[in-house]
Amino acid sequence: MKQKRLFIRVLALVLTALLVLGVVVSALLSASAEEQTSARDLYEIDIVMLEDQQALQITQRLTYTNRTGEFLDRVMFALYANCLRRESALFYDADSLFRCFPQGYAPGGIEFSEILVNGAQADWALSGENELFLRVACSLEAGESCVFSFSYHLLLPETAAFLGVGETDWRLINFYPLALKYEYGEFVQPQPNQMSEYVYADSADYSVTLSLPTRYLCVAPGDVLAQTVEGETQVLQIAASGLHSFSMALGMRYRLEEGVSDLGTRVLVYGNDRSGVSKTLSYALRALNLYESWFGPLGGNFCFAQSDYGLSFWVGERLTLLNEELFSDADALMRAICLGILKQYFGYRAYHMPTEDAWMTDSLSEYLYCLGIEALDGHERYLTLLNEEYVPSVQYTIPGNLYITSDVALFSPSEYEEVVVKRGCLVFHEVVTAVGQEAFLDALSIYLEKGRDGRVLGEYDLVDALDEATGQSWEAFLTDWLFNIGEYANQTIDWLE
Repeated sequence: MKQKRLFIRVLALVLTALLVLGVVVSALLSASAEEQTSARDLYEIDIVMLEDQQALQITQRLTYTNRTGEFLDRVMFALYANCLRRESALFYDADSLFRCFPQGYAPGGIEFSEILVNGAQADWALSGENELFLRVACSLEAGESCVFSFSYHLLLPETAAFLGVGETDWRLINFYPLALKYEYGEFVQPQPNQMSEYVYADSADYSVTLSLPTRYLCVAPGDVLAQTVEGETQVLQIAASGLHSFSMALGMRYRLEEGVSDLGTRVLVYGNDRSGVSKTLSYALRALNLYESWFGPLGGNFCFAQSDYGLSFWVGERLTLLNEELFSDADALMRAICLGILKQYFGYRAYHMPTEDAWMTDSLSEYLYCLGIEALDGHERYLTLLNEEYVPSVQYTIPGNLYITSDVALFSPSEYEEVVVKRGCLVFHEVVTAVGQEAFLDALSIYLEKGRDGRVLGEYDLVDALDEATGQSWEAFLTDWLFNIGEYANQTIDWLE
């Protein structure tokens, strides 16, 4: 009898152990599958510069995982380089068009020779009036992966536009087929604009091989893992992780200066103007040390490059292009550098729909630039900046019922500058006046943390962060100022304090 009871107990213990083991194994397998599904996509891009042809020969592989939770019969890609295919596709106003094409418009864009899915010929088509998007057919269940392969030539006109060849540099911005973000049953296709960022994509990893003449220096986010030189040709291996898009500049007469912030972020400055490069590095380290003390380290590499880019400056992920004219204007240079840094936090780390919620990057970054000037140069300088540069923007009627939160597509460049950038800056001045600067910076740290897992943030996340930092509700206050900043115009403002 005792033996029987002992046998039953042993059997029960064995069965319990097996059950526990099964649960553990199931959890591990589930975690492994989830980790595999959540792993970032990988772009492998092989580029050969065809200097005489002003073109690039590119082969590209994208290892893509369907994270939509739905079956996909196609994936949509942005082809923003095709903005250059015809003059009607350009997104510049008349003044900017001349600055970017001073010799007149010249065509460029992508010409595909082959598109494959898992090694087989793909069914594909260009879409949109200006062929800015590409549909590639596939068959992907939720969680499944496949490999898209593209072979193409990219023609680059001689221009000072976002993509092209200048006297001293080649600009490669949004130059390759980029998988669009999928939301609510469709791929989101933002139209490009000249005022703000417009790429909307999941973060991915990049492995780039670049073959070009030895007289060029390559400016790119990430790390150069290897460089080989044969005669007058060099081949670079570049790796970058967790980027929403990958851009580069190639300079023919660049020199490099670099430094490290107090928290370990490496700053690299490339340019042809020796004093301008030194000044940029000094300003960048001064600003970066301040903003990192507020929001934590950026980490990795952050690049600034002098460029023939026509519109003052351009901010990409870990790469900012600076027009040569900025080097002769210390205030304008400092603003460009500060915004280049701030948009890494409030444009890429705190990620949102860039054309619909542009104010969450541009208005906020503009005001934080002003707060940075206060911290670096004093309160009087801050007040002078606000009163001379921003208050005049509210002394006339809002054009066309446009609001700070309106979609970028509704604005002209001048309207965007006055409404989103300048009036939006004043909204955040009012927020700080109400909540206090310390609580405001605490709220922004909470907001950044909300975006650390890569999810898309919205206006409610910013409001929630303000509420959490202060223990009060700020939705009504912020909403009122976003839509009624015209109240400034109803007051006689001698000087904002």
